[in-house]
Amino acid sequence: MAETLQRDETVVRDIIDTARELFKKSGFKKTTMGDIARSMGKAKSSLYYYYPGKEDIFEAVIHAEMDELLDNIRQAIAKATTSKEKLIAYCRCRLEKLNQLCNLSDALKSEIVELECLVAGLKRQFDTTQVALVKTILEEGVHNGEFKKISGDNIELIAYLMVSSFRGLAVPLMVSQNQSPRLDLQIDSIVDIMVEGIGR
Repeated sequence: MAETLQRDETVVRDIIDTARELFKKSGFKKTTMGDIARSMGKAKSSLYYYYPGKEDIFEAVIHAEMDELLDNIRQAIAKATTSKEKLIAYCRCRLEKLNQLCNLSDALKSEIVELECLVAGLKRQFDTTQVALVKTILEEGVHNGEFKKISGDNIELIAYLMVSSFRGLAVPLMVSQNQSPRLDLQIDSIVDIMVEGIGR
């Protein structure tokens, strides 16, 4: 039984990894279940054992991307020693992910707005997790005197605004026909503004 479960987990991981590459290269619409199966060297029917359709595989890909990002954020935060460093680590991880999104294929970029409805629930869940994480960092910083005194309601509001700012940047950067800004070259400036503010 354990061996079967392990084999199933391996197949699911292979499906997700293969589909992720095909979606990035050709876009969602042009990628078929047959394409995914062929790239894996499997029969198309074997995919339906694990996923009812392409939309379900796409959701699984997005879920995996979000899980990976959360893991990266948590690892980066664990290495930081101060609350400010933890906040910077969070901001860096989010900006680096945004920079990757700017490099998606034109095919997938053109479909991104249409695909939003497929993953809206997942994104809300992801945002809620991030708000809780940022809120914890802010509370810790207020408690240890690194940040100024902020009420509990305002801490939650600031956490929500920080998370929302990254969410708000994502779609415009992905669908922009103009050359997207090189966020990787501006991470320090953006992080400084988000953490330190614009006051003197």
